Amino acid sequence: MIIPTIEQAQDHRLKVIHYRATYKDFIKLKATELANKLFVDEIQEEYRALGVSRKIWENVEIGAVVVTDVGIYIRIHNEYFSEEGFDIALAREEGTDDHFIQPLRDAMQFSRVDSDVVSNLPKALSWIQGGKRMFSKGHWVSGLPRLNVFQQVLERNEYEFQQQLNDAFREWKQHIFN
Repeated sequence: MIIPTIEQAQDHRLKVIHYRATYKDFIKLKATELANKLFVDEIQEEYRALGVSRKIWENVEIGAVVVTDVGIYIRIHNEYFSEEGFDIALAREEGTDDHFIQPLRDAMQFSRVDSDVVSNLPKALSWIQGGKRMFSKGHWVSGLPRLNVFQQVLERNEYEFQQQLNDAFREWKQHIFN
């Protein structure tokens, strides 16, 4: 057994202090980088391939990365709301049932709203179909299918994420102690 010199022991002590002070920051930074590459970029690519609106897929992002003694928690979210507050991104991910749509003017109760505001709301829905302007006071629309892209991408890439994070952490740790 080789007994270290005082200088070697002090050098090792400083390395341990450095490691303890920075390992969670390293893990958080690397986990964020890998989550963006393996999860966010992949989710966005899947959405693009499925023809989902750019307004939806460009809002997929890392919300938070938290490193604890128990594990790493990564929040990936996607929010895109209509003017009325409907979460369109969630509807695309989880799907919707067939439902009735109607002009906002008819759909809401206006007991506390100024009559000028109500009179300025459209009386009908309007869209262009086959080159013709169409109108409706309300109609049933087909629901959207459940895409389930988040779950599929997370399940598909979770192992790769863990492996790359473990490899990077091992290399970082070896760099500190060698």
